[in-house]
Amino acid sequence: MQGENTLKAFWYDDHRKNICGLRIRQLRKEQHITQKKLAIMAQLAGYDFITETAIIKLELGTRFIPDYEVSIFAELLHTTPQYLLQYRETD
Repeated sequence: MQGENTLKAFWYDDHRKNICGLRIRQLRKEQHITQKKLAIMAQLAGYDFITETAIIKLELGTRFIPDYEVSIFAELLHTTPQYLLQYRETD
């Protein structure tokens, strides 16, 4: 769990800083794309700040994702931002 100095606003719950990392991982695996390949796809599309490490942390839930990155991942994975932001307890 986060320390006392961590801003609670950036934590979705006690374990994750985002809800869309699970969906990104799911779609990436369904499309047989590695984290490294997704990072390369992002960089080729002009998004140099999306690295393999950033994707790993995002999928693990240890990285906050700004709204503009949700749109970028939706574009790269051929889905919508709304789908990435959906959350069901069974996921």
